Amino acid sequence: MLLTALLTCTATSHGQQWTLDQCIDYAMAHNIDIRRRAVQLQKQEVMLNSSRNEWLPEVSAAFGEQFSFGNYNSTTGSMNGSVSDTNNDLAYTTGNVTATMNIFDGMKVRHKTTADRFSLEAATASLEQARRDVGIQIAIHYLQCLYHRSLAAEAKEQLQLSQQMVSRAQHLVSEGKRPLSELKDMEAQAAHDAYTLTNSQGQYTLALTKLSQLLNLPTAESFDIADISVQDSSATPVVAYDQVVDSWPSIVAAKAHLEAGKAKVKVARAGYYPTLYIEGALRTFYVNFFHHDMGWGGFGRQFFRQNRNEVIGLHLKVPIFNAFKTRNSIRAAKIDVLNSSLALEEARQTLRQEIQTAQTNAEVARGKLASAQAAADAAAVSVSYEQERYDAGRSSVFDLLQARQKHMKARQDALQAKYELLIRQRILRFYSSL
Repeated sequence: MLLTALLTCTATSHGQQWTLDQCIDYAMAHNIDIRRRAVQLQKQEVMLNSSRNEWLPEVSAAFGEQFSFGNYNSTTGSMNGSVSDTNNDLAYTTGNVTATMNIFDGMKVRHKTTADRFSLEAATASLEQARRDVGIQIAIHYLQCLYHRSLAAEAKEQLQLSQQMVSRAQHLVSEGKRPLSELKDMEAQAAHDAYTLTNSQGQYTLALTKLSQLLNLPTAESFDIADISVQDSSATPVVAYDQVVDSWPSIVAAKAHLEAGKAKVKVARAGYYPTLYIEGALRTFYVNFFHHDMGWGGFGRQFFRQNRNEVIGLHLKVPIFNAFKTRNSIRAAKIDVLNSSLALEEARQTLRQEIQTAQTNAEVARGKLASAQAAADAAAVSVSYEQERYDAGRSSVFDLLQARQKHMKARQDALQAKYELLIRQRILRFYSSL
């Protein structure tokens, strides 16, 4: 699958960790919007099949049974309650089979089939767009989880260093080489680093919870993700709008909606044309007089032979006036075409803006990573220098702690820039992977 190739994933050897591929595949199968669009696609397939079959004849059969009670005037053949005649209660059985078939309907069926075919194409493209949107959304949150996990790892390392400094300060204070205030400063810094670690771990847990919710997992318990193999982050892909615009799903869907609208205009215009259809019917009936034998014969003789009637006819229906319904239908269909044209133009503009923004964000993120990495390297040198000065007694613990805080902040900025660049590059590859 295309979206599962957005990032190359490698699972760690410990625990049941989800790779990015597994997250995307699971989201594809359980996302409500994707499933809803899949149902809509099935509906459009049924509608297309129905419109294609409208050329076929319609055949129906009808049978009826009615009973009549009262006086029957055999001379006039009518019911008349005022005539004093012998009671002629009867049963009247009817049956008919009718078949009709369109010969010409102003090309209405043909244009309707065309409209439904384009609507099916639009539904297919919309489903693909939803899958792509879910894929990139999962990839972004996956990388954000890795970012928060890296921050937690940095905070844990920082806490370990602080605890080492506390132990060393305790030793120096006990020997009388350092004042007690420095030990308390070290302990305060260690407590602050412990708080930072707890907060970072909480942010990572919240990020995992958010990702599990996007996957529609029933619970976030025991859910964890695997690391990814970070490849060359300096290679930022270049996306050409002209190369992807014609195959981008949202553009394909907008084009299909426009073509379907044009076909619906022709469907509405078909209301001005006459319709020609052929009709055939087989009719029969049986009459049973309960009290008199009229000499008409039994059921088999009347129903199947004597009263059987075959009819075939050719009918032409010419529209003259229908309260302007056809005219207004055409106008409404043309307005829908105009709206579809604007939607297509908007989809193209949106895609162009998204690609331009993604390209710019990736370039900015690459510059930020270079600057942040340089700042982290410089801060590391500063910490080393301040540590040497502190050990030699030429610097205070305040200067050392301040240098360490700057170094930690610089490393966090570098981590943020690193994962921001990864996210921006994956988005660009998402646009360029058609």
